[in-house]
Amino acid sequence: MLISLVFNPVSLILSVPVILILVKSLFTPFNHERISSGFYSIVNSFEFIAALIIALLITRGILFDRNNSAFTYIFNLLPGSVKASLVANNIYTYLCIASIVLIIVVIVLRLITYPLYAVIFDNLAYKLYRAMNSLSSSARRIISFICSIPKAFVTLVLISFIFYFFSYYFTVPGLSRYIDESAILNKVYDTALRPVIASDIAKKIPVIINDRFNSLDINNGKNIKIAENIRDTLDSYNIKVIQYFNGVTLDDAVKSTPEIDKLALLLTKDERNDYDKCRKIYDWITKNISYDYEKSDKIARETSSTNSGTIICYQTGKGICFDFSSLFISMCKANSIKVNLVTGLGYSGMSWGDHAWNQFYCESEKRWVNVDTTFGASGADYFDSANFSLDHKNSKIQGEW
Repeated sequence: MLISLVFNPVSLILSVPVILILVKSLFTPFNHERISSGFYSIVNSFEFIAALIIALLITRGILFDRNNSAFTYIFNLLPGSVKASLVANNIYTYLCIASIVLIIVVIVLRLITYPLYAVIFDNLAYKLYRAMNSLSSSARRIISFICSIPKAFVTLVLISFIFYFFSYYFTVPGLSRYIDESAILNKVYDTALRPVIASDIAKKIPVIINDRFNSLDINNGKNIKIAENIRDTLDSYNIKVIQYFNGVTLDDAVKSTPEIDKLALLLTKDERNDYDKCRKIYDWITKNISYDYEKSDKIARETSSTNSGTIICYQTGKGICFDFSSLFISMCKANSIKVNLVTGLGYSGMSWGDHAWNQFYCESEKRWVNVDTTFGASGADYFDSANFSLDHKNSKIQGEW
């Protein structure tokens, strides 16, 4: 734990303010004003966190929930330029709308809580001061330290919220691994953030952190990590086409067997159109293939000599995102359905990481449909999801069949 704290800058950023609050409580003079301000500080912190949660839920409802008539009505009131920006997945539009909603929520909460301040907290602070005044200096320091713990915890949760939003809206090369490996942030996420942020992107979903899909520089034969590609083109995120995935070529990865082809045709035999056929394939994969965390950890260290692709995924019943996607491609090919392999960044609930998913062409609707069998195996529906862009970005088609 100590080693993780020392060498993980995210853990350091989270822990330093908390330590300062606790240490300061031991040396700050004891008086009525200090107790009163302590109450205000704790209440204001909880108030802001509550406002942040409410604002997040309202913003997501307005932007993405089309089943709620109230949210749909508000969305329809937005200017056309704002809607166009949302379609283009402009993160600054999200931030602006979320900020406006947050300000409104804070004002409403403050109007509700402000009258309670003078009535409850001032009187309570005065009574506590009188009761504690007769205690020894050491006893007051201990009580002061204990009373500062809620404020320290709220500060920790608040900073963790900031990291949560920052890691979602801004992809900083090199930061994702620190966020993902921060023991403190993960603990706060599991105990405080996950229960209150009930959304499609607020759950731990497998992605490969630290850019472990490798591409090949054709000119000199040198392997280049996607992280290096991202750094080279930070403004555009124009990721190069990947030639080798986890030690295999795309052609090798999507090779099938008669058994797999037979199953793919059996699954779709009662369906008339490509959309319903792909749904059957998606359902089978998400229910019968599990995520291989051990392989994911191995890939994060070394990509060579790792068996990947359709056949190994089907035979073992497990795989990482590339294996899931390869199996989907093979089953679509068996049904003569146009299908793509797409790579980009996926959001795990904590950080963005390398990820692979699919698109298939729906002939009846004349459009490409996004499908993510890996995320689908976690329990959520990622077949033609309206919220697909929430946790997928910087997509690049790596292969077409």
